[in-house]
Amino acid sequence: MELLSPLISVLLPVRQWHESTLSAIQSILEQTHTAFELLLIGHDDVAQLADKLPADPRIRLLARQQPGIVGALNTGLKLAQGQYFARMDDDDISHPTRLATQLAYLQGESGTQLCGAGIRFIDSNARSETIASGNQRYAQWLNSLQHDQEIRASCYIECPLPHPTFMAHRDVWQQLGGYRDFDGPEDYDLILRAMLLGIRLGKPPGILLDWREHPDRLTHNDQRYRREAFTHCRAWAATQPQSGLGLAEGRSVWLCGSGRNARHWYDALTQYGTTVNGFVDISRHGPHRSKRGKPVISYEQLPEQRGEALVICALSQPGARTAFVQYCHDQQWQDLHDYILGA
Repeated sequence: MELLSPLISVLLPVRQWHESTLSAIQSILEQTHTAFELLLIGHDDVAQLADKLPADPRIRLLARQQPGIVGALNTGLKLAQGQYFARMDDDDISHPTRLATQLAYLQGESGTQLCGAGIRFIDSNARSETIASGNQRYAQWLNSLQHDQEIRASCYIECPLPHPTFMAHRDVWQQLGGYRDFDGPEDYDLILRAMLLGIRLGKPPGILLDWREHPDRLTHNDQRYRREAFTHCRAWAATQPQSGLGLAEGRSVWLCGSGRNARHWYDALTQYGTTVNGFVDISRHGPHRSKRGKPVISYEQLPEQRGEALVICALSQPGARTAFVQYCHDQQWQDLHDYILGA
């Protein structure tokens, strides 16, 4: 097969060769859209992978120019030749129509500039029936977010687009300036920056990637993906002027919740200079309860004490967030104006 001008560059960092790496690579080589290059980005000795790979001229082996996943991805962004750049991980499986479907979606009438895709969790043996209920609910939540408005409303909860499914025109990647290397999740940070820049986000319907869940995933073993780091990303984005939430102009906050998530929000917001008035809890336990030196009030007290403050939901359980949304609707508060959903 002769590679002429690739329309899509697929960035696939290879941390180390393992049993599922070849399956991930093969799933890209078997795409129905064939005008692509597959960039395998690894350590300095990445050329040694050549003997393990199919003979396909669309494969390019690149040595990362900086260490880590961010270094590998930014190397790929710098050296990619396509008009569109897509992500892929070395332990997942792209469905055969993934690239074609995402390309058509980006070129269609939705106006989407950066898209993800629906996912199905699989285990180390590529089975889906063994996936725990928590991850099944997480996949359902991710797959339910397809349009820009609902994705933006969910950006302070979690990364609403699965990282291995990112795809956008090269101009969008250049506008974002690539990935940032910092003590936090690089994919979530990129999506939050895209949201702040007004880049339109979306997903085409359907499941296009099998996302492999196993104990060796980087997200389970790297401190950059700890809970506090995600909350710091959320707080940073909320306090930027482009968020439209008013925190950069001195607006204060009430935090709904009093557990670990709320404490992380408090610490991060105060680090970025935002005043937290206090916490709201369904079980207040006494008239003088406080946390972080701030009062803990009841939901009945919140409407009269709120003033113009932003209300942030710091509840992790989906059921609790649903009840919070109903509470806000009862107050006739508007999402992304009077309150935001966090986690």
